[in-house]
Amino acid sequence: MNRPVLSAVIIAFNEEGNIDRCISSLDGIADEVLVVDSGSTDRTVDLAEAAGARVLFHSFEGHIEQKNWAAGQARGAWLISLDADEAIGPELRTSLLKWKEGDRDGDGYEFNRLTSYCGHWVRHGGWYPDRKCRLWRAGQAQWAGENPHDRLELNSGRSPHRLRGDLLHYSYHEIEDHIRQIRFFTDIAATEYRGPVWMTWGLIRPFKSAFQWVKNALLRGGWRDGWAGWTIAKWSAYATAEKYRKAAAWRRKKAALKRSGREEVRRLLVCRTDAIGDVVLTLPIAGRLADHFEVDVLVRAYAAPVARASQSVKRVLEWDGHEPLDLSVYDAAILAFPDVDVAKALKEAGVPLRLGTGRRWPFRRYINLRHGVSRKYSGQHEAWHGLDLAHVLQPVPGWIEPGAVPSTSPSDWAKWTGLQAEPWGEVQKRVEGAASWLIPGRSHVILHPGSNNSATNWSIHQYAELMRSLINDGHRVIWTGTAQEAAAWPELPSWCQEVDAVNATGALKLEELMSLIQEVDGLVASSTGPLHLASALGRACVGLYGTDAPTWPERWHPMGYRAAWIATSDRTQSGHLAIEVTEVSSALAELGVRTPAQ
Repeated sequence: MNRPVLSAVIIAFNEEGNIDRCISSLDGIADEVLVVDSGSTDRTVDLAEAAGARVLFHSFEGHIEQKNWAAGQARGAWLISLDADEAIGPELRTSLLKWKEGDRDGDGYEFNRLTSYCGHWVRHGGWYPDRKCRLWRAGQAQWAGENPHDRLELNSGRSPHRLRGDLLHYSYHEIEDHIRQIRFFTDIAATEYRGPVWMTWGLIRPFKSAFQWVKNALLRGGWRDGWAGWTIAKWSAYATAEKYRKAAAWRRKKAALKRSGREEVRRLLVCRTDAIGDVVLTLPIAGRLADHFEVDVLVRAYAAPVARASQSVKRVLEWDGHEPLDLSVYDAAILAFPDVDVAKALKEAGVPLRLGTGRRWPFRRYINLRHGVSRKYSGQHEAWHGLDLAHVLQPVPGWIEPGAVPSTSPSDWAKWTGLQAEPWGEVQKRVEGAASWLIPGRSHVILHPGSNNSATNWSIHQYAELMRSLINDGHRVIWTGTAQEAAAWPELPSWCQEVDAVNATGALKLEELMSLIQEVDGLVASSTGPLHLASALGRACVGLYGTDAPTWPERWHPMGYRAAWIATSDRTQSGHLAIEVTEVSSALAELGVRTPAQ
């Protein structure tokens, strides 16, 4: 079998929008196209194979390492390297074809790279000609540099020859692509930084950033590219600031671990010491990080059953329990709630990395990784805020995931809680009368009217009206709540004399309530613990909300794909939410909570 003259080598990860264009541009030029994929979850591999490429898998260890490994798998006498978002331009194509037909003297060749920024080809600001040595004789060069900024070095040490034409770089379709790349590259650059410490100082970073802007916008003529040039200069300055900020943070994290005799984070403690619903909305942190660390959770005793039901949590510590806590075993702690006593205990125990909000005093005295984002009026969900806080820890020895950002998917959040309650069939044997609550073949809906005054709500009489509507439609209704809450509803026992109404208030422990929620078809409540439990357990649920921050649904709506919520600014004469019963019953029906007759 004759050896191919030219092999094209492409490294890729989730490049379904680019890979076909890249491979197509090599048609008639390359005798072999090799794509090395690092685990794409989109159609990259299928599209590459359909375009005729040979596809290999290799775990990503860094741009330099990946490209050197890929080059070693190619069969050609000559190699040309392209990124998946690049393509051969017309003039460069002509040059490559002439080169292939000629003597092919020399060990390597370079050519210009022309980048598209939001549809504008950028020819100034230091982005052009951006010459790249990408064509070389097999075995006569290797990738070097400092990740993520790789460069090809010829073994001969001689300068590469030059080919006319442009390598087209379709890198930024929108500004968010640029920001995403900045996040990715600055994470890598921070962990690879070997420069002087003073360059990362907070007082120096603004000057570095300002000089980067002047250099790109003015000295290198970025202004000639108009809007694109000014925008590139702005974000390049930001990238410079981020690189050195993250490099400083990386050094601090490594130093804190080293002082305690540790090399990396292995055991992580997630702390949430307020309400049950808050604990549910914090559990996605454990699920998100379970592949990187051994994750334990610190909660109040009353919320411990929730944490213990999570498959994402290794151990549960009770903050107000009777057992002494050895917090010194943890390499890092995430304080999702600014509990001063917990933060102080972690510091005194010598936990090297303690992450929390930097906006609360004296809480911030006891933490050494501070996050400045405010939750109250942000419009972001509480689960997202928890994940956003956790991502401040990255990169850290033990978790390096370049470009990682908190998921905005409520389905991801619900999945990462890992909640799984004990089967109701076992629980009902322990609760007096519970065996008759659920009837096979019937639809069951829980009404949980209590909220411990933590959220705006319906009145008990509005819930009663919903009960009658649901019963008329053929559902069975189960009332839940604490014994203390039930004492405030003297009418409830008489309402539950009706057929298909069950009064379970005060009858269940938290873990038993979770099992019941897991078994029923739906649940209706205001923004309270049982609502968030239902959504995390995959049950259909409808939440009732006011529209005003900070108790608005933007921050507190239930998670998951079977969750809905209704919000209003209107109030009844008694000051309760003015939401019609028909809205709630319709929302349940849209979530699939129907009787056989429906």
